[in-house]
Amino acid sequence: MLAYLRARALSKGFLGGSRPWVALGVVVWTIRFFQWLGRRDTEIVYREALGPGQSVIIRHSATTESRRQRRKADRRARADAETRRRQAKVDRRAARRRRGEVPAGAA
Repeated sequence: MLAYLRARALSKGFLGGSRPWVALGVVVWTIRFFQWLGRRDTEIVYREALGPGQSVIIRHSATTESRRQRRKADRRARADAETRRRQAKVDRRAARRRRGEVPAGAA
């Protein structure tokens, strides 16, 4: 509802010149501003008490891959999965042959 009022206040009040919408816009944008101030922008990922002499090293490695790199890695992962699937099939056939379930010349 606030998003709708903000949009209407912007279009009808600030751009359209309607004083009541300008006043409402100021109120709604002020509410939004205080919501923004009160937001939690941190997330606790790990918490543990430290003993005497212990320390913590915090690192942030922002390795962002490009779209090309992600697609390349995805293709590589699919090819690896296909290779593993084929190898598992070969291994199953070999195991059945060892047990005598399938003749050597049969597919």
